[in-house]
Amino acid sequence: MRALYISEKDISKLNECLKQLDKEEETKSILFLMADADHYSGKELTPLLNCCSKPILGGIFPELIFEGKRKERGILLLPLSFELKTLVFDLSEDVDLLQDQLSEVHEDSMNSMSSLFVFIDSLAEKKSRFIARLFNSFGVNTTYIGGGTGSSSFEKIDCIISNQGLHANSAVIGWGNKKMSIGVSHGWHAFSDILKVTETDEKVVKTLNWKPAFEIYKEIVESHSGLKLTTDNFSKIAQSYPIGIEKLDDEMVVRDLLRCCNNELHLFDPIQEGEYVKILNGDINSLLGGASIARECALSELDEGMTQDSIFCIDCISRVLFMKESYSKELEIISKNKKVCGVMAIGEIANEGDSYLEVYNMTIALGIW
Repeated sequence: MRALYISEKDISKLNECLKQLDKEEETKSILFLMADADHYSGKELTPLLNCCSKPILGGIFPELIFEGKRKERGILLLPLSFELKTLVFDLSEDVDLLQDQLSEVHEDSMNSMSSLFVFIDSLAEKKSRFIARLFNSFGVNTTYIGGGTGSSSFEKIDCIISNQGLHANSAVIGWGNKKMSIGVSHGWHAFSDILKVTETDEKVVKTLNWKPAFEIYKEIVESHSGLKLTTDNFSKIAQSYPIGIEKLDDEMVVRDLLRCCNNELHLFDPIQEGEYVKILNGDINSLLGGASIARECALSELDEGMTQDSIFCIDCISRVLFMKESYSKELEIISKNKKVCGVMAIGEIANEGDSYLEVYNMTIALGIW
């Protein structure tokens, strides 16, 4: 996997780089990944993107990863040796219209062993419904990898990138006839009894086991941590105690907690009413162990035709904030004898084997093609 990193904000240099990639016969498609800090505007980027004949897809992310190192600024271009059929979805549209668009793309797919990149505005209201529609259209034979785009400040920005320019409240996919090996893990461990989610409102969990959600969560966390949990220190303590959704035969899907209010738990991504969950806990070592597992899983499914020296990484910005200075150890684990490039996303998108497509929090997803 080739990777081109442009550190300084130089529109002329970026333009020349895109023109060169557009001329290359070996480059069939381009992943365009841009850091939020000092990012280009749509007015600046659109003319460059419009002029490129190769399919482009990507987004704006809190940070980038280049050669195993964090990059808070710049642009990462990943030339791909296989062609992608790309499509942008306006998530303000009716979901049924999105289904029609997905059907058009899928009708062109004759290869059951295929892969799909997906980048989605992390603040899009219909994110979960779109992911469900995506999986229903492409099914279990397709391998998926991608992540949530946007700013770590959670301000709404135009953060989806395609040949047409920058888009807000949107998603972009790129489907290709290329098998991919995936590894997904997180390192969080369940310690509580099973809890039933008995009342929700989108991203707000109102009750667990028919009791106020915060009261149940507070009792469990205080008993385990020995700390007093309040609305003032909630964010600091809750980052060590995410919620895990029970899934048959799969690793738990992690949900990051944002705040508590009126005895309710506010999450970054939704949990469906009727789901069964547990409270999770972890530390630096357990998360590093999760990174090692993700790497092993990705490497265990390699085929001869796949790149043997590179790994594409979608890591969660919440892991970075939780691990702080120790995050460099996670990149070292993933990068051992491999070239690692990717992004720090706001939510990770992947499926493991023939499992359901999920949006994860505080998780790491690795892809090799």
